[in-house]
Amino acid sequence: MDDKFIIDHILKSGNSNGYKLIVAKYSGLLFSKAVGVIKDETAAKDIVQQAFIRAYSRLSSWNGASLGPWLTAIAVHLALNELEKRRRLVTQPLNGREADAADEGYSQEHEELLQRMEAAISRLPERDKRIIRLHYYKGMKTKDIALALNMSTGNVLIKLHRIREQLRKDMQDENNE
Repeated sequence: MDDKFIIDHILKSGNSNGYKLIVAKYSGLLFSKAVGVIKDETAAKDIVQQAFIRAYSRLSSWNGASLGPWLTAIAVHLALNELEKRRRLVTQPLNGREADAADEGYSQEHEELLQRMEAAISRLPERDKRIIRLHYYKGMKTKDIALALNMSTGNVLIKLHRIREQLRKDMQDENNE
């Protein structure tokens, strides 16, 4: 059966059993594309499932062209979104070290670094301190910070970047003294 016939049948009858054929036919393709983007097989499996669910919920918007590229575009888009989400969750230490404080346990050096960071934050202008507290301590997203502080999202992103750069510079200057 061709894809158009299966999709038309699903849309007309509401019977989703035919969708199993679509899933079976395109699962391998979507998985290979997703794993190629995200480089994580477990996440790629989840993305493939999400792609099929999203495609099913939007079957009526499919224009009848080749189904493979449409499904692939959905899967790749989801994989890129997941990569972006992961990128935002990854933070880099200001001193450039690749250390995971939770794995290291307590160390005097780490405690001193945290105290120096807190001191550097306390020297920031009040608005910058508030942005840092909302973003890092309260976990607010930039769009929510923008609403709370009556700023544009772009402006919050720029301020966060500049604040991080200022803190990095302050910490490096303190290390060089």
